[in-house]
Amino acid sequence: MEHQLGFWRKGPWTAEEDRLLVEHVKLHGEGRWNSVSRLAGLKRNAKSCRLRWVNYLRPDLKRGRITPHEERIILELHARWGNRWSTIARSLPGRTDNEIKNYWRTHFKNKGKPTSEDARKLKARLLKRKMFQQEQQKRLQLEKNEEDMKKFMLMLEESDNKAVWRHQDMVPEDIQNVLYPIMFNNPQHMVESTINEDFVLWDGLWNMEDVHDVTTEGCVQNLGMSMPFF
Repeated sequence: MEHQLGFWRKGPWTAEEDRLLVEHVKLHGEGRWNSVSRLAGLKRNAKSCRLRWVNYLRPDLKRGRITPHEERIILELHARWGNRWSTIARSLPGRTDNEIKNYWRTHFKNKGKPTSEDARKLKARLLKRKMFQQEQQKRLQLEKNEEDMKKFMLMLEESDNKAVWRHQDMVPEDIQNVLYPIMFNNPQHMVESTINEDFVLWDGLWNMEDVHDVTTEGCVQNLGMSMPFF
């Protein structure tokens, strides 16, 4: 076979090779790199096709220089994960692991490793960011709890109001006209009226003794009996 005889093409890719590779991925999708030479007619091995697609031809690739924001992310993640370029690339959409690796080696590798003070500052910055995110989550949760409590109290109030009106519907209308203005407008008057009615009732009972002589002695005399003397 051709690849066993060393017939794989090397060197820069041509525009025609790029076109054939793009058409192959459109038809068959990513990942079938071993079949590119057979299906697309390219004289490139699987690894070369994969790297060409991932690093140069992928439609979602980000073009242009690394931004200051992306550079800060690279520095922070490299301090955490080291040379795990594929892992770092997941946090930078549109940037490839190879691009990030080359950027690091060009701009930072020859400047020496970060000092312990730099590492300390970086860790402090990451911790501060994490604490801020946690505080934001707590604040949002507290606001949600307060809103839920307001809704709950409103539901209780509406439920109590409905219970009062249901009780009112059970009282005859003529009694409602007399009692409710007193109950809702002058509760003290309602209490005093009740006390006065009690006094009137008891006073009437005492008067009945005077008029009808309902004492024990009076009852005996009315029956024509005499009280025994002890």
